[in-house]
Amino acid sequence: MTLNDLKEFWGKPTIQNELRKTLYMATAGVVLGLIGPFDSYNLPQAFARHLYWLSLILISSLMSGPLARGMFPPMIRAGFNPLLGFIVFAFAMSVGIFPFVIFNEIYLASPYGVTWDYSLEFLRYVGAWDYVEWFGQVFVLTAVLIGAISMIHKAVQKPGEAATPAPTQAPHTAGQNFLKRLAPNLGDELLCLSMEDHYLRAFTTKGDQLILMRLKDAAVELDDYPGLQVHRSHWVALDAISEARRDGRRILLKLKNDHEVPVSRSYVDHLKAQGIL
Repeated sequence: MTLNDLKEFWGKPTIQNELRKTLYMATAGVVLGLIGPFDSYNLPQAFARHLYWLSLILISSLMSGPLARGMFPPMIRAGFNPLLGFIVFAFAMSVGIFPFVIFNEIYLASPYGVTWDYSLEFLRYVGAWDYVEWFGQVFVLTAVLIGAISMIHKAVQKPGEAATPAPTQAPHTAGQNFLKRLAPNLGDELLCLSMEDHYLRAFTTKGDQLILMRLKDAAVELDDYPGLQVHRSHWVALDAISEARRDGRRILLKLKNDHEVPVSRSYVDHLKAQGIL
């Protein structure tokens, strides 16, 4: 079971999920009332024993939603191990329910009902180690309860009710920041870019388009696209180059569309490093 599964069940704020969770928890409360763990079987009446456990369990159910919505998302983002995330959640639930456990114990132990004086006397009477042992019992029972209910829910839920996976990001397209400037009918296979006054003409295998921007800004947006600047006014895609030739002292790159692009001297070494010249 993943942390997403736990977050989906314990934290999903829908009426259907809250009712389902309450039903599971109430059933657990009835079972605990029958078993009577941690000396609760000594209660003189079965009704009181069931009321004791049902009250604690239903308070836990109400508490679980806000805790799950607050705790699981940051644990998921931090990459928590599912077992560790489960333990942290069970511990937080135990901390939240522990005061109610103590209140119930005071209520059950007092012959005169819950009074301030008797409550203080009760709390002073219980030793520090008793509180630790007491909390340990609450934690173990809470962890077992949460784990059992989570696994039962996982086993009985319908396939369509499985936790919705986190949305996956759309695959990154090289040079997508620049390509989205082009008309859809031009495709995404660039051949070259050439400056014309204050405009940039982008050539693709399906046509060309004028864009109002600078070549250096386009080069930044095309940083991960396989291509390079070969002239202060020209950029070419590497797989668009079909031939490199000399015309006197000039070097020209012939592209797939038979368009020729001049290479300035300052970029010759770069082209040689790419194995183009």
